[in-house]
Amino acid sequence: MQKIAEVADQELVWSQPARLKQAFELQAANEVVATLQFQRASLAAGEVADQQWTFKREGFWHPQITVRVAGSDANLAVFKPAWTGGGMLELPQGRLLRFGAANFWHSQWDWSDPAGNPLVHFKSHAGLLKTEGEVGIEPVASALPELPLLVVLGWYLLILFARDSAAAAGSTAAVVAASAH
Repeated sequence: MQKIAEVADQELVWSQPARLKQAFELQAANEVVATLQFQRASLAAGEVADQQWTFKREGFWHPQITVRVAGSDANLAVFKPAWTGGGMLELPQGRLLRFGAANFWHSQWDWSDPAGNPLVHFKSHAGLLKTEGEVGIEPVASALPELPLLVVLGWYLLILFARDSAAAAGSTAAVVAASAH
């Protein structure tokens, strides 16, 4: 696998090769440069050329997503969702990065630095059985050591957000249908 920083200026596309499997690949010029595989509902493993992580949503009243180096029990980073959508990623040494919607329809998302400068862009396309999307990397982000993590964690978050949205829509439809009788 090539490093994401080496292909940051190319078109990067997340795809779901098998419609019903929760496994995703990030490709640059038809070469896989990252993978994300869900092992359970909110537990996933991400991999790039020289790094592997696990992502897990924890907590109900105060949810957070933990990021760990694969095989470790220590948190490398913690993502704290905001009730309005998106949230903040706490990195080592207290560094913070924001993940938020870049448009009203929530089809585009960005990682931004504390000053609000965008670093990594995501544009997702959710279909009935398949989810795909593009990633854009700002030149300034290419040198960030956490760039690979941002690219894989951002996609993990978008998949979780899409699932949460679908579950909420299903619950609303069930309540409406039940109250109609």
